[in-house]
Amino acid sequence: MDRARSSTQRKVLLVEDDSAVARVLKVCLRRAGFDATEVESGGEALRSLDACAFDAVVLDLGLPDGLGGAVLRKLQDAPPASYPVWVIISALDEDEAVRRHGPLKGPFIPKPFDPWDLIGKLEQLWAESSPSSERPRGEHSLPAD
Repeated sequence: MDRARSSTQRKVLLVEDDSAVARVLKVCLRRAGFDATEVESGGEALRSLDACAFDAVVLDLGLPDGLGGAVLRKLQDAPPASYPVWVIISALDEDEAVRRHGPLKGPFIPKPFDPWDLIGKLEQLWAESSPSSERPRGEHSLPAD
């Protein structure tokens, strides 16, 4: 199956400090037709979000500068029409991530994971946030326990 998009590339901010993980994710995102911008810290992510509009953010919460939670709060606190969809990735399990950062308000994928599962989740979120959807952009429904 050809995963590349024929339409305008969606811009994805990839916030990941592990260079090997970031390299694999960036390659997969680009092969799927996305324009991926990679940063290694929460501070860089916050500056990037202020400087550029992104369609999605892939956020590792465990960043060396400790600002993964600040990036998450920025995404959660932005007006619904102005913020991108996001997926949280982490070596933490979801319960520990919630304990450290509060409610995640978005999909959580624990490491290790298949990069194509991440691509599928992004596609699902974009479909849910499209104008034909009743859900405002960026508001994610979480799977029931």
